[in-house]
Amino acid sequence: MVSKANKDKEGVKVQEKVEDFRRYEIEAAIIKVMKARRTVDYSTLQQETVKLLIAKFNPDAAAIKIRIEQLIVRGFIERDENDKRIFKYIA
Repeated sequence: MVSKANKDKEGVKVQEKVEDFRRYEIEAAIIKVMKARRTVDYSTLQQETVKLLIAKFNPDAAAIKIRIEQLIVRGFIERDENDKRIFKYIA
């Protein structure tokens, strides 16, 4: 018989794996949009990312924003110098 503590631990592990998978999926969708558009504003980037991911899961707007910031930190995209709402893809 499996104890409740073991079920809870397994549930947490599964949830962490799902969150990791979703992070990668969100980043891949953002990069796909950025490669296609090269320059895009925040709202369009968010809308296009949701369109790509809606068949798999419904992404949270906050999660998309966090992933965009992580991609900026890692050097995949950058903000426009004149308008901070615009993002540019770095090849």
